[in-house]
Amino acid sequence: MLKSLMPKQYGFFDLFERHAQTALEGTKVFAKAVEEWPNSADDLNRVAEIEHECDNIAHMTIDLLHRTFITPFDRDQILKMVSILDDIIDLVHAAAQRMRLFELKTITPELREMVGVLLESQERVNKMVCFLRNRDNENKAHEISKEIHSLENKGDRLFREGLASLFRSDMNVITVIKLKEIYETVEEGIDSCEDATNMIDGILLELS
Repeated sequence: MLKSLMPKQYGFFDLFERHAQTALEGTKVFAKAVEEWPNSADDLNRVAEIEHECDNIAHMTIDLLHRTFITPFDRDQILKMVSILDDIIDLVHAAAQRMRLFELKTITPELREMVGVLLESQERVNKMVCFLRNRDNENKAHEISKEIHSLENKGDRLFREGLASLFRSDMNVITVIKLKEIYETVEEGIDSCEDATNMIDGILLELS
């Protein structure tokens, strides 16, 4: 079905941008699920659907790579870009599934804030991906890159503070373990956003 939605003539930049935009949609839905927890079953189902859509786009990109002799940049970089972009939505999906499987009764303020940082990071990754096609404003790309690095630092701080708060709380041990695992998954998602930015920075530097 996804192939019918894509233009007949598409290229790597189209697919990168499509993947980033679809992943951003998934992260927005996940953030909404966290805010509305526990009344979030439909949102969690939608996150799973979006993750599958991203997988399809990733497969289409790899298929295009196999069929294309001349690529806009190094073939290994294209493969790494596909992998890194897919890592982000995979981690969003993993966090969403853990919330469902663990049957969480509590969503902590720290988790909400971490998910907010993840969403902000994904929004900036989406912008960075567009610079691969349009490289007219390198200063703007550098500015957005610095913002993502700051968000990653904020995510690390929230993760540490969140863990400390969990271990100081009077929650039962099982709940603490569940939340800790979700914290870790969200934090990995933020780290993956920074990884994507570093990758794009490197490609832009080579193309300049």
